[in-house]
Amino acid sequence: MQGKKADRIKIKIGDIWESPTLHVLLTKEDNVIVARCLDFTVSSHGEDEKNALEALGESIREYILTAVEDDAVENILDPAHGKYWRMYNELEAKQLKRGLKKSLKKVVESGSNANRAELATEIHYA
Repeated sequence: MQGKKADRIKIKIGDIWESPTLHVLLTKEDNVIVARCLDFTVSSHGEDEKNALEALGESIREYILTAVEDDAVENILDPAHGKYWRMYNELEAKQLKRGLKKSLKKVVESGSNANRAELATEIHYA
């Protein structure tokens, strides 16, 4: 199993429900991409990331609708095993590091000579 990507997604089921942010781990296993929702321990696979995520969306949809139908919503959260969360966290940290380096490189390349002491700081919640 080779870690490919850590992602955060939301699933929308028609006009009736939109999920909170869900954690998805993409791995490559036996020449297919496996997409795992770490919040529900639901997984699926596909030939590429797009197919794997589409299949995962359908699996989560069925998982949610079955839980509602069976009046089992109280038991719906079923976090994945710790090894998957560790892999997710490591991949996410690497992705964030690459993004930070890329954005800082743009600042350096822009040659901005603004006085750092005069730059305003803003906080935005993600």
